Amino acid sequence: MAHDPEMMTALQQRLAERQASSLPQLIVEELERMIIDGVLTGGDRINESSLALRLGVSRGPVREACRQLERSRLVEFRTNRGMFVREISVEEAAQLYDIRASLFGLAGRLAAARVTAGEVAALRARVDSLAEVEARMDEYYPGNVDLHRELLGLTGNPRLIELYDAVSKELHLFRRHGLETDAARHVSNTQHTEIIDCLAAGEVERAGALMEAHVLAGKERMLAAARD
Repeated sequence: MAHDPEMMTALQQRLAERQASSLPQLIVEELERMIIDGVLTGGDRINESSLALRLGVSRGPVREACRQLERSRLVEFRTNRGMFVREISVEEAAQLYDIRASLFGLAGRLAAARVTAGEVAALRARVDSLAEVEARMDEYYPGNVDLHRELLGLTGNPRLIELYDAVSKELHLFRRHGLETDAARHVSNTQHTEIIDCLAAGEVERAGALMEAHVLAGKERMLAAARD
């Protein structure tokens, strides 16, 4: 079948525009990954030129990605200095932990009411994988973040997931601090197993209580680390 050259040109243009519009989002995801992995921490300056060179893109999409992250309160612009990973106080972190705990508890109740056997099996496999890397913080923490996202995904509530993500992203630096020791990571993953057992049993209220307590335990570890 013959192709209309003008139609193909228009299609190619639309595809190029879509790729261009999605590029800043891809950079946002890369910067978020760098924060989760500890490559970037609170107070670090984001060098737009170096990042653009590393990713093989122009500075425009990097600048747009930084603006998106600024709106989500992950980075902040400092006059005459540039863009920096945002720092938050221990007091603000504690407040965000309380909000996150409530949202995670709600997620537990919703998930317990609708989780499937297949989903439970996938969660158990994730916890087993985390157990294998408990001694390696740089592997455990990103896996821990992914597990929490999977738990939120079971709720079937996109707005809850959106709110939880917004709060959680601001807390990455403090969440890492709360999991610095092997003992803390082991306790955290043991709690994951207890949560999944409750979800599998359909214990709605207990699952919610355990998931809320799980986040509050992280808050206490964070406060203890801040006092040391």
